[in-house]
Amino acid sequence: MDRHLMILEYKESIGQWHYNMIWNNVPKSQPDSFGWDSIAYTEERKARVFTYMMDCKIHQRERDGLEPYKTEEIKKEWKLFCYVYNSIIKNIEITDEDKAMEEKYFDSTIALARLGHAAFSDVKEDRELDDAWEYETLSFKDSNF
Repeated sequence: MDRHLMILEYKESIGQWHYNMIWNNVPKSQPDSFGWDSIAYTEERKARVFTYMMDCKIHQRERDGLEPYKTEEIKKEWKLFCYVYNSIIKNIEITDEDKAMEEKYFDSTIALARLGHAAFSDVKEDRELDDAWEYETLSFKDSNF
């Protein structure tokens, strides 16, 4: 498997991400420069899941008129995310049935739109989607997808 490595960076003053890609073991730009703080040396695929998730939270803070997350808070969120991500990989056996269910019911675009990611707000509006936390708690599909 070809791993796309990077340094995930965050700029607290504006609450945004920077993917400092690694080529031949060298970052494209100097880490921790121009106001960017290093959060993690990681794989791009892992960082994408984290930043999409965190963007939902960041955009809600923006809508609420709150300041961007502090770098320390982002680092704490990263480590919590790593716990969940790594636990899933290590402890959960993924069957063909699980994969088929994910393919049938999980749509990341719809999920991110319902979670409040600003880049997907048009999808939420166009499809008249409810917020993610408005779901039938006793429905397996609604509770898990």
